[in-house]
Amino acid sequence: MQNNKIVERSLNIFSKIGLIMSFLLIVMISYLSLISAEKINSITRFPFDDKGAHMLAYALLGVFLYFSFIKFSYKKHHTNRDIIVSNWILLPSAFTLIVGVAIGTIIELIQAQVGRQFELFDVVADGLGLLVGCAIGYYIIKLYLTIVIKKDYIDE
Repeated sequence: MQNNKIVERSLNIFSKIGLIMSFLLIVMISYLSLISAEKINSITRFPFDDKGAHMLAYALLGVFLYFSFIKFSYKKHHTNRDIIVSNWILLPSAFTLIVGVAIGTIIELIQAQVGRQFELFDVVADGLGLLVGCAIGYYIIKLYLTIVIKKDYIDE
């Protein structure tokens, strides 16, 4: 019973951090995506150029969106299971992909209004970055909870 409280408290913290950071990243990604092409070309020097920047930005967004949705997933489906053993990656990953790809697609559509163009491969790079971010977020939370719960067992 004590472990459930620790897990819920931990996931609440992850969720709050995820919400705040996701909001900040969405604002930053939107700004960088909607400034003129000349300005953006002068500040980006990523591997694979524009697509690398998209993957990196959306991987980071994916981690924090995953954190945002993890509390919902735990409360909805896994309150009676061992959080370390159960595979609770699917629901927050699905929400992260849906929300993240929707954000990327909307930004790409708005770019046509500010003198830039819609690129389908940017949306694909966004989705791949989100997948990487989900995997990273999953392993960060799983590692954290493994350490915290095992420490709790030792302290009892």
